[in-house]
Parts: sequence; C-alpha cells; structure tokens
Amino acid sequence: MRNESKVVGDSYLLLMNLFLAQAENAGGAIVGLLCFGLFGLFVFFSGVFVVGQQHAFIIQRFGKFSRVARAGLNFKIPFLDMVAGKLSLQIRELDIPGQFKTSDNTFVTMILRVQYSVIPERASDAFYKLQSPEQQISAFVLNVVRGEVAKMQLRDVFEHQDTIGTAVNEQLSLSMAEFGFLIRNALVNEVRPADEVVTAMNRVVASENEKTAAKNQGEAQKLRTVLHAEAEAEAKRLQGEGIAAQREAIVKGLSVSVDSLRGAMPSADPQTLMNLVLINQYFDAMRDIAQGDKAKVIFVPSGAGAYRDVSDQLFQSFVNAAETSNVPIPPSLGKKKQGDEVVVPPPSARG
Repeated sequence: MRNESKVVGDSYLLLMNLFLAQAENAGGAIVGLLCFGLFGLFVFFSGVFVVGQQHAFIIQRFGKFSRVARAGLNFKIPFLDMVAGKLSLQIRELDIPGQFKTSDNTFVTMILRVQYSVIPERASDAFYKLQSPEQQISAFVLNVVRGEVAKMQLRDVFEHQDTIGTAVNEQLSLSMAEFGFLIRNALVNEVRPADEVVTAMNRVVASENEKTAAKNQGEAQKLRTVLHAEAEAEAKRLQGEGIAAQREAIVKGLSVSVDSLRGAMPSADPQTLMNLVLINQYFDAMRDIAQGDKAKVIFVPSGAGAYRDVSDQLFQSFVNAAETSNVPIPPSLGKKKQGDEVVVPPPSARG
C-alpha cells in the first residue's frame, strides 16, 4: 500500500511539471487542462472499489484501523485510506488429526472436523488478533479432545462420539468468539485404533458370537430332544392303547367262539371247549407261519404232554392279556385247573 501511495505521488508531480512546461507556450494551456483532468479522474477512481459477496475489506487510515467495508460499492479517501486486508465470511472446514490415550491405556487416532467462519461484526478482531487462526483452532481442539478421551475407555470412545463433538463445540466456541470466529460445528470424523487393537477386538466379538451361537444351538437341540421324547411317549401310549384294544378284541372273540362251541357241544364242559379253541388258534398260527413269504423253522414240542403244555401256556397268555386290558374274563372261559386234560375233538367238530 505504501508503494501505491508513492506511485500516486510521483504521478502527481510528473503531471504538474508537464502542466508548467506546456503553459510556457501558447498551446500549452490546453494540454495542461487535459492533463489536469486526467489526473482528477485518476484520483476519483483510486477512491472507488468493490467488495464481493461474503467478503469484507479492512480499511486503514495512516496505518490505523478505520472501518470494515462490506459487500458492494465502497469509497475511500485517496492517498489517505488504504485496503489493509481481505477476509472471507464463508464457512470453512478444518480437519485436525491427533493421537489420544484412553482410560484403559489404549492409543487411538482420531480425525476431527471443525466448521467455522468469521463473525461479520467482529471482522477486525479476526484480522488483527490472530496471525494463524487455523493453528489456534487446532491447538484448542486437541487440548479439549485429549481431556475428554482420557475419561473414557476405548469402547466408550466409539459409542460417545457425539459427546466428544459437543464438548469441543461448547468450549471452542467460547474461546474463539473472543477472536472474532464462530464455531458452527465440531464432529469426530474418524476413530482408528491400532491394528493390533482392532484384531483383538475382532477376536473378542467373534468369540462372543460363537458363544451365542453355541448356546442357541444347545437350546435348539434341547427342544428337539424334548419334542422327540414327547413324540415317542405319545406313540408308545397310542401303541399300548392299540395293543390293549387288540387283546380285548381277541378275548371277546374267544368268548364268542366258546359260546358257539357250547351250542354245538352241550355236554362238553367250558374248560374243554376253551382248550379246543386254544388248540385251534395254535394250529392256525403254525399254518400261517409255514405259508408265509418269510417262513421260519420253529421247533414245537411233540411229546405226549405237548398239547397240555401248549394249552396251559396259551390259556395263561390270554388270561394275562385280559387282566392287562382290564377286560373281565367271561364265565364261560372259567379258570383252568392244574392237571386238566386237553380233549381234541374229531375234525368235524373243529370245523
């Protein structure tokens, strides 16, 4: 700005000398007036300047702050006022990296992003009080974050990033307002622990997930086992009911057979009739076994007392089946006495 004033002064002296030299002859008057007019235009336009939108100019007079020129057309006194500097009123962003220590002695690298701008009413403070506002803001931010992170564990740093940003915003706003800067927002842009810490944390998370999966798998296996046991119990219950109903039907059928034989053989006693039915059932079973697709070799007693043994065994089995099924033994069947003979009627009577 001093060079500008010197150039203006030299130009003024040069024009005045030209004016005086030309005034010595007859035609010098016109040339002198022309030079004087040019000089007046130069002085006028040197006092006019334009400030762009979202900008401000600092105007000094004799090296002292005079005023702040806003956006639009502005005027200054030539040779007395000068533009000392220009300020941008736009919002600017500043990324601040730093390494911090948590309460569990873990170092973490963080990048914070601060959005700030110059307060228009305090543009002079922003221009004169701070030589490097970016460095000052960075120092304040690192100091605040260092104190906040030291109170937290590593997990809390990830969970409470908004808390850190709010603390930086509040304290930094109070500090920088004195210097004419408005802190609009402070954000924790990135949290990056050491690679070893990240690997260990991933192993912990994987272990917890495996534990949860194993627990869920055990619960599922338990549920399958319980349901399978309940299904088996229900199946056995139904099977038992079916067997009981089958035995009940067999006993009723035998009772009907005995009653039919009694009508055909009135003189026979009930025990004899029962032995006859049992022996018929025994021979029918042997025949079915022999004629089946998967015939088996079965050894049966063939001695003199074989029929009695078979009769006793069959009779006892049907009695046990009737007792198990809670079916009363018909009076026609009676109870077999020890030593009763098994009477085998002729084939015509067995039909």
